[in-house]
Parts: sequence; C-alpha cells; structure tokens
Amino acid sequence: MKPIERIAFVVNANKPGAQALGDVLVAACDSIGVKSKLTTDYPVTKGFLEGMDACCVLGGDGTLLSAVPESMAHRVPVFGINQGKLGFLAIFSVEEAQRQFQSLLEGRYKVEERHALHCIAVDGSEAIALNDLVIKSPNTLGLIGLRVTCNEELVTDYRADGLIFCTATGSTAYNLSAGGPIVHPRSSVITMTPICPHTLTNRSMVFPPGSVLRTSNLHPEAKPLITVDGSRAFADTNLPVTVRNCEQTVPLLQPEDYSHFRILRGKLMWGGEEGFDPSI
Repeated sequence: MKPIERIAFVVNANKPGAQALGDVLVAACDSIGVKSKLTTDYPVTKGFLEGMDACCVLGGDGTLLSAVPESMAHRVPVFGINQGKLGFLAIFSVEEAQRQFQSLLEGRYKVEERHALHCIAVDGSEAIALNDLVIKSPNTLGLIGLRVTCNEELVTDYRADGLIFCTATGSTAYNLSAGGPIVHPRSSVITMTPICPHTLTNRSMVFPPGSVLRTSNLHPEAKPLITVDGSRAFADTNLPVTVRNCEQTVPLLQPEDYSHFRILRGKLMWGGEEGFDPSI
C-alpha cells in the first residue's frame, strides 16, 4: 500500500494513557516528516478527516465507531489502538502499535472494506451503523411488541426485550452477547437477533444482501429506545424504522498479517495452535 503522509489521531482522553500515547505517536510522525493532527473530540467533527491518508483511534471500539461516518465520507482508512476492554475493531494493543507504527506509515498494511447498515427513521432521518441498530423496550420491566417485514413480506411478530440488527462486523458485539451467531466480517448479510424473546423458539435470522428490513410497533403508544452503534439515535423514536445495507463500505486499516480467526481465538479464549494443551 502507499505510504501514509497525512494521519489524523482521535484520542479518547478518558482512557488512561491514551493522551500520552497520542503525543508519542504525533512526535514520531514529526520526526520523519509525516503530517498529523489530533483531536479529543468524538464523535469526530465533520470534515476532520478531509485530506487524510489514515485515521488512528486511541480508545476502544466505541471511540472507533464514532469516526466511521467521517471515514466513509472521505474514504479514509481507520484503525484503532485498544485501550478499552474486550474489542474486535481496535485490533492493535498498545505494544503492537508502538512496535508496528513505523512500518504502517511506510505502507506495510492492508485495507479491508466492511459492510455497514443504512438506517432510516420514520421521519426520514438517517444513520450509519458499522456494528448494529438496536430497538429496545422503553420499560425495563416490560416487553415490546415488534413486527418485522423483509422486502415487504411478513417475517413474524416479536414480543421481547428488543431486537438487534447487525452487520457481520457487529456480530461479535451485542449480537454475540444475546446469543446470536458469529459471522465472517467479509459477509454482506444482515443478522437479526431477538433479545430475551417471550417465545423461546424465536432465534436469530440471517438475511441475504439486498434485504430491506422494516420494523413497526405493535403498540404505537410505547416509544422504543433506538441506538445505533451504542449511541441514542433519531429525535423521533416512533417506528417504523428501515434497515438495509449501505451502498458504501467502511475502510478498515489492518496489519499485513491480520487474521480474523486469530483475533477470535485470542479475544474469546478459544483453543488452537497458540497455547492449546491437548492433555486437558
């Protein structure tokens, strides 16, 4: 890949050590003539990534997700240094980032395009989700009734704590915690997982590319809580809301030896050739 000549840093100052590491990386850029700029604001302000070759996020997956709309708008590959907890997007540890940062700037990396969701609210407002859109009951003690259609054909009615619509990238987030499947990140499918459904036979469903999923409220008087990538979305939370794949993808910067399965083995503590004891 081409060398990185202009890089932006997005720093979550609430994460211990993030600001200090950001200052170290900016100094490293200055020492070799790479132009850089840094912000502690997130979501990232509009236009911040314009003209950049890459964006480095110091924080966790949530901080990286806040940079996704700008990354898509300006086609700037984004990567994260994980200073949060369990995360699948911020793939570099602090030690790996410091060790590999010079080689990344020299162009020793690859870019993987990830699918995102285009979410449209009842009032026409829009949002982009790299991970997921979640519709939940406004009452923590009660269920919500939701009707889902796919390409205008009824799927079913749900009575549950809520529904998760996720990308393949987001399948290892809330979807995984709710019992949904892990989907390979290069898949362009949409997964729908009910949260604690009243009917025990309700399970996750995987929809093919091109699907248009529409969720309406069986009890319109109860406004649901709607989040996109973990943040509250839409001023008007009335349903219906429509979910489909975005036409544009999200460019994620990765090391040349990146392996999705190695990440899964490490994050989820699976067995494998690394540290697997056959005697157990």
